[in-house]
Amino acid sequence: MNARKILFSSILALIVLVGAGMALAAASGSFVFDYAGDVGDNADGPEYDMTLVGPTDDGSGCDVVIMMMFDSSGNVLDVDPNCIGGTTGSDDGDYGVISVPVSRPVTFSLFDVTGAQYTVLSGMTEGDAAYTAYLLANGVCLAEDYEDASANLSGLPTLSPYVICGSGAATATGCSLTLPSGSVVGEAPLGAQIYYAPGQVTSMTLNPGTYWVIGMDASGAYYKIVLACQYVWVPVASMQPSYQAPQNGAPLPTRVVS
Repeated sequence: MNARKILFSSILALIVLVGAGMALAAASGSFVFDYAGDVGDNADGPEYDMTLVGPTDDGSGCDVVIMMMFDSSGNVLDVDPNCIGGTTGSDDGDYGVISVPVSRPVTFSLFDVTGAQYTVLSGMTEGDAAYTAYLLANGVCLAEDYEDASANLSGLPTLSPYVICGSGAATATGCSLTLPSGSVVGEAPLGAQIYYAPGQVTSMTLNPGTYWVIGMDASGAYYKIVLACQYVWVPVASMQPSYQAPQNGAPLPTRVVS
């Protein structure tokens, strides 16, 4: 763990002493890639600028957020905690801190956590499956986007983006999809085979995670979901309600869509 993260862990220890038991999160948040913010360090990932709407004080005058980065094979590349005072903050996405990417693009997923939750996380190793599982189960995903322009990604195989938050695919920078009212975030706990239309299989598979579910086909055998700013179809049996906040087990839509 580098010096910046050691210092941040010390700050969060104070947050928990002051704000233990608080379960607060920003109302919403977003980020943009900033290739001009630290030009000399763009090869291993750009700086990213974060904006929080309705930030909450986690006990020390700031809102705790965590950015996780994955290559498109699902490998954790870096984990960056931040304590944002006010509504904006910036950090540097350095690929290779935990592992080196083996495929592109890279997924950036921004989570809001409480000081108490970060204390639990600080007792885990950032690249371990337990760390990722705890953050997915307890953190609130604010935004997700994909980066494919950095020099260190050159020559790597291009795969479908690794989707963690699901909702990020429909709100990522440059994505024009508008989710129909009544769409619900569901979970594919084991992943799924991807179909480009009901009954029309592709060679791609869906990574385990959460995704926006739009509705069913007329046969009731497939769900239409959002993946990497595109609509695709997966078998109904592969999806289930997401019990993470704010869905809390909301039933998936059964309306017929095309």
